[in-house]
Amino acid sequence: MFWTGLTFLLSNPPFSYSVSVIGLFGLAGLAGALAAQRAGRLHDRGWSLPATGAALVLALIAFGISATVGASVVLVIIAIVVLDVAVQGLNLLNQARLFAVSHEARSRLNTAFVASNFVGGAIGSAAASILWAHGGWSSICAAGSALIVLALLVWAAGRRTLKAATIAQN
Repeated sequence: MFWTGLTFLLSNPPFSYSVSVIGLFGLAGLAGALAAQRAGRLHDRGWSLPATGAALVLALIAFGISATVGASVVLVIIAIVVLDVAVQGLNLLNQARLFAVSHEARSRLNTAFVASNFVGGAIGSAAASILWAHGGWSSICAAGSALIVLALLVWAAGRRTLKAATIAQN
């Protein structure tokens, strides 16, 4: 949703950038690749669930920054970096936990994970087109924020369930 909406934002006033210039904004997302390595270390140390919550909060912050970009290219780049760090970290943390479910089914689990990400991305991209037509960039930021809040609620509920199961087990 974010990346499709970003192309609409950057191709219209006040930016009015060409397609090739808009493509260069993707380079700011390289920070996410570096963050993924750190997320992997957090998972290895047993901090996967708290790190997931932190990454979701970071994604929410990125959408908050996005909502205030106005005509500032600097804020757009900051939002891209923050969101990509959050999303790459989330992907790595989720994938690592998913692989821990079954070593024998890793290939099938990875296929389901990647296919789900693809379907979610396609739905988000389509939603961005509709949201842009009905409310512009602010609608896209609001919808992205709402989805992150929903993810945070699911994460928090899962943490409580896990904590209760651990207490009951002991």
